[in-house]
This record gives sequence, structure tokens and C-alpha cells, in this order.
Amino acid sequence: RFEAALHLEDVLTRRTRISIESWDRGTESALLVAQLMAPELGWDQSRISREVEHYARRVESERSSNTQPDDKQADASRIAAGDVRESFA
Repeated sequence: RFEAALHLEDVLTRRTRISIESWDRGTESALLVAQLMAPELGWDQSRISREVEHYARRVESERSSNTQPDDKQADASRIAAGDVRESFA
């Protein structure tokens, strides 16, 4: 509430750092966290689903980037999920 986080990705990657401290990068808890955020941010079920789907794409992009042979390809792979702010603009 007081962190001014507007997206699931922000909470799981920056506010809690679960994306780097958990073996699953937070995918197991993503739905529950989104459901907890929903009343504070006025999200409906559709928005919850979209936030969780975007986070899953982000995690997959991160995992893919870790397998790339060089930084250029890793960066290209990482940005494949897109910016969460643009996804919900």
C-alpha cells in the first residue's frame, strides 16, 4: 500500500525481490500476490489474470536470456516480454 507499486512485476521483482530469491522466481505465488493487490488497486479478475500472465512472460524472458551466448542476444531475449507499463497503458 505505501510502496506505490502499481504492477505485480514491481512487487515481485523490486519490492520483495522474490524473483531473485526464490527458485521459481515467484511464479508460484504470483496469483496470490495479485489477488492481494487487487482490492488496493481496483483490479478486476481480468486485470489480475493479465498481471499474472505478464509476469510469467517476464520470468520466461529472463530464463531465456540466461541461456544466450552473449550480452546482445541476452538483452534481446530479456526485453521480449515488453515493458509492463506499456502493457497496461
